[in-house]
Parts: sequence; structure tokens; C-alpha cells
Amino acid sequence: MDDPGSGEGKNWAVEYYHQQELVRSTQGCRTLLKPSVLGACLAVAGRILIGPLALLLLFCGTEYLSGGTVLIKADNSFFAFTENDLSMAGGCTGCLGPCKIVLLKYSLFNGSAFVNSPDFKAFVGLGPTESLYDFSVLSDEALALAEALDASGAICQSGNNEWGSATNVVTGTAQEVMNVIKMLNLSVAPQMMRELELGIEQAEKCVTKWNMIGITRLFQYPTTAGDAKFAKIPAVDLNVFPDYTECRPVVANDDSLVGSKLALATNGVDLLSKVPEILTLFPYSFTSSLAPVSRVVSASNTNYGASTVLEPLLRAYYGACRVRAVNTTGVYIEDTCEISNHWEIYGLMVHSPDDIPLCSTSGVCIHNYYNSLWEWVNYMTADRPDRIGMNLNTSVVATLTLLYQVMSHKRSVLLTQIWAYRCQNGRMQIVYLAQISYHLIYNSDLYMLGLATGTLTGESIANLMCCFFAFSYSFINLVKARSGDQNLDRHFRLVWETMQLVITISVGATLLSVQRTPIVSIFSKNAEVLRKTSSRGAKYCGLSDSCVLFTHNMPSVVTVLSVMLGVAAILTSFFVKKLSPKVKSAVRSARMSLAGTYVTRSTRDIAGAKVIDASIKTKGPRKDHPAPNDQLTSFEENCLGAPFKRLFRDCEDMAYVMYNGKKMYHS
Repeated sequence: MDDPGSGEGKNWAVEYYHQQELVRSTQGCRTLLKPSVLGACLAVAGRILIGPLALLLLFCGTEYLSGGTVLIKADNSFFAFTENDLSMAGGCTGCLGPCKIVLLKYSLFNGSAFVNSPDFKAFVGLGPTESLYDFSVLSDEALALAEALDASGAICQSGNNEWGSATNVVTGTAQEVMNVIKMLNLSVAPQMMRELELGIEQAEKCVTKWNMIGITRLFQYPTTAGDAKFAKIPAVDLNVFPDYTECRPVVANDDSLVGSKLALATNGVDLLSKVPEILTLFPYSFTSSLAPVSRVVSASNTNYGASTVLEPLLRAYYGACRVRAVNTTGVYIEDTCEISNHWEIYGLMVHSPDDIPLCSTSGVCIHNYYNSLWEWVNYMTADRPDRIGMNLNTSVVATLTLLYQVMSHKRSVLLTQIWAYRCQNGRMQIVYLAQISYHLIYNSDLYMLGLATGTLTGESIANLMCCFFAFSYSFINLVKARSGDQNLDRHFRLVWETMQLVITISVGATLLSVQRTPIVSIFSKNAEVLRKTSSRGAKYCGLSDSCVLFTHNMPSVVTVLSVMLGVAAILTSFFVKKLSPKVKSAVRSARMSLAGTYVTRSTRDIAGAKVIDASIKTKGPRKDHPAPNDQLTSFEENCLGAPFKRLFRDCEDMAYVMYNGKKMYHS
């Protein structure tokens, strides 16, 4: 081979240029339509056009660099209904007992719609042991009804549930629940009574169990007219509902059910002219100046495939009587109710939604506001025969305040690095991999919680897209790199980079499509919801009322998906090489070039183009044993193949061919 510095070799670059011109002139249009060419164009377009434009749009068109958050803020909250909601799974352990105990505790209402919370909790909190109670207050007919309920398989439970609330529940057919109400002369809202009557008439059309529950609610009442700061007090009323919410009949809450009478004249003052924001989230059973809220809620995962359901109406009370209207004239109550002097001093008492945060073990919480008229699906667990499980069927507003900015210093994904690397094989990729791995591990619970509840922001989805791209690209390249020289063959790299564009776009489209849809399977298959009142909850939840313990974290999921995609790329590149055996490439790592070894491979002879002979040029004898000052650590030798400091230098791992002893690089 002529020395490139000699006269004959001075024009080697011009010669190479003309040679390539000859090759291109002999190629037809079909050459451009080959899968390898299309794949290369797609890969290059993704790296130099689509990727940078997407990042530019993300940085300039969103709040990613300024006020971006991981989870949605309160002003972006949304309503959702999930039947058998696993994010609110709980139960009542040791609450099962004879139905006469539950009926005895219902007698505490004594015809009133309202019961004092401390009295209810003290009585209902007692365990379902018969020796603790005196049943003489129950009539023979009531005791006979209790025995009939036990014989029919009705579920009767009382005690403190896993949410820490005293609960008294009877579950059976609609007729059985109606029998209990009439036997004990319980005061149930007329609208619920009519729903129960229709449930009896339409029992065959929508098969479901019905429940009646007494549980402590939080009520808010105004202390000063025109002031949005309300005082709070707990109290207990009754709620009747079907197991499957879609089986609730449509009943208008109008004057045909019950009349009204003036209970409190306000002389032109509207007691609800200003209210706490939480009282504006859900529909109420009385007319007022509050903005109307629809009872119809979009639903998912319902037992009978319903796309919408009717949520129960929250109530207000005055003097322990259900309120029918609140306006500038005064407060109107049901005309069949007599005011209680004990409760009259509190004035107008309005049902308040429940604020029950769902937290990760790391302390990140989703604030969920639930319709306080809890409804659920009851189920028995085979491994815990003493426990009744309850999955709440509730309307929920998922909200979150600002946790931290997505791009906050070192905890974030530095997206500019993802597209800026020059190393084809990845000297810097181990740094990218470590950085992305840290980010995913640190924020795993945050991302899992956001996906499970449908509360991720667009900025978070962009973060996950880029995390997936950077992690899968770096991880697979490092795994595929040959030991020692860390070579990547050109066919694999072409297929892999082409796949990366398609994969990244697909991941982003999938995440966007489910952005506002809670992914129920995350809770059902990859998490355990713990309550603070349980032994495991006390261990993991800290000060939170509930927390989620995830089985597999985000890095595990991304690693498994990356391996699957890497295997697909390897198989594809294998078939590509089998289909084009004449195509040769020379890919040499920087480590070999630094060691002084140059290797060339033959290329196809196209249209009479000169075949470049393979040659090897050695700059000197290779040292099998490096000098002491050149010795590598075990990590550098086995993992990096070069001194660690070289990670921060320009990379030479490019695909190239040899021409007259010169490297001709191809991007």
C-alpha cells in the first residue's frame, strides 16, 4: 500500500471521492427503497430532526422548565368512578356476627335521622359478641327477623373498620333491607326509600345485593353568614345503596316524595352564599344557591358494563331533620320531621366530602375527595373468614399540590444529554444509564401512583418517554457490546436505532391515551393497599391513613421491556444479515484504536469498483501486561474496557472502512 504521504498517495482522498461517485452512479432508484436504506433514513431522521424538534416543543410549549409538576394540581382535578375501586380497598376484620346485634345497634336511632357520633362509636365499636348486649329492647318480631336474616345468608357486621370508623351494616336483598327499615321504624331519606322500592320491583332486571349502613360523617355548618369558614362536627345518619351502583334506579328528588316547611327564617340572608370549596364538588339533595352538579358520572369497570352511574346525593340537616331547600327566605325541612332541640343549636349542617389521601411509602400522596355517602362491593376472602372486604364505589376528585419541579437540579432527567451523545457504542452510555436508573428508582413510587390514579401531567409523560428511550438504548447497547472490545455490529445498531424511534413514539402515545384513566391492574397485580390501622400499615404507612406498597418498581418494568425489545432487535438484525450475507462492515472500538490496531474488512465489488484489500497495521508490539501506571481497576477492565477518565473524552466508536490506510468514518 502506498504511503499516504508519498506523491502517489497525496490524492488518495480525491481518488476515494471519485470511486464513491462511480458507485453512486451505478445505483438505481431501487437502492433507495431497500429496507436497510429506509431504516437508516428513519433512524437518522429520529436523531437529528424528530428528537430535537420534540424536545424544543417540550421546552418551549410546556411548563417543563418552569412550573412543571409530576402530578396534576388541584385546578386540573377530575371526576372518576371506578367500581370495585382497589385504591380504596379495605374491610372490617372481626365484624361479622349475628344480625340481632346489628339490629340492636340500629335501634339507637329511635326514629331519628341523626345520632350523636360519640354515642354511636361507643356502642357500635363493641365486638359482635352476644354476651356484651341486652336484647330486651328488641321486639319478638325484630328478633325473628334477625334469625331469618341469618338463615338467608345476609351479611351483618358491626365494629371499627380498617378506615378507623365505627360501622354498622346489614347486606341482603332489597326486600330484606326494607323489612329492617320498617321493623325498626328507621328514618331513611324518602328518595332512598323509593330507590329501594324500585329495587324490589326490578330485582330481576339488575341483580344486586342492597346495603344499609350507619357510619360517622363529617358535617360543616356556618358560624357567620357570608363567611366561607365553616365549623365542623361528626354525626351519624343512614345510607341505603346497591352493591352495584349501576343498579340504582333513577328517582327524581322532588316534592312528590315529601313536602317541606320553613324551619328557620333568615330574613333575606343566604346561609350558603359563601361556602368552602369542598362543598361545591358533589351534588346535594336540596335546592340552594350552590352551583348544580350532575349526578351522572362516567364510570369504568362496572359489573354490568354501564358507562355512567348515578351517584348518591349528599344531604344537609337542620335540627336533625333533612333539609329540602336553603334560600334567602330561610331553611326548609321535610314537613314530617320534628326539630330536635339538641341539634338545632348547630344550625344548618351540610354533608362534607371525605378527604382521604392515598400515599406511597415514601410520603407522596394523592388527595382524593370522596362522596361521603360511602358505597362498596362486599366480598368474603377465603384466607380470612373473619373479614369482610369492601372496595369503595365512589366518585372521586383526584388532586395534588405542587411536589417539586420536574426539572429540579440533579434529580431530573437531563434531556439535552439524551440526544447530544456522540458515542455510537456508548462510552458515555454507562453514565446515562446510571443517571436514568437513579431517576427511575428515586421516583418509582411517584410514577406508579400517578399511572394507577390517572394523575400524571403531560410533563411527567414526556419524562417517562425520554427515560424509557435513554434507559433502553443505553442498557441494550451495553449488554450487546462484545466483552473486551465492546464492539457493536452495524446491522444490530441500525435495527436498534430504527426501532427506538418507533418505540419511543409508541410509548408516548400509549401513556397519553391512558393519562386520565386509572390503570386498575397496577393496584390489583402490583400493589398492596395498606391501612394505618392494620399491623403492616402501621409498619409502612407512618403518619398516613393509608399507603400503597408496590411489588415491582419502575426500573424493573423498564428493564424487562428493554430486554424484550433488545431480543427483538437482535433477532431482526440476525435475519437481516442472513438475507444480505455479502454486506460487510468494519466497526472498531476506541479501545482497539488506542491500542494501535487497525483492521479492515472487504466490501462488495459494485460496478467494477476496486475492492479494498484487508490490511493490518501495527504500530508496535502489544503489551500483554501494562505498566504499573497503566494498570486498570477491575471495574475499568471488566466493565469499561478503558480508564474511567476516558468516559469524559470524545468517543471514536464509529463505523468506518479503511482506504489507503485511512479511516473513512460513516455516521
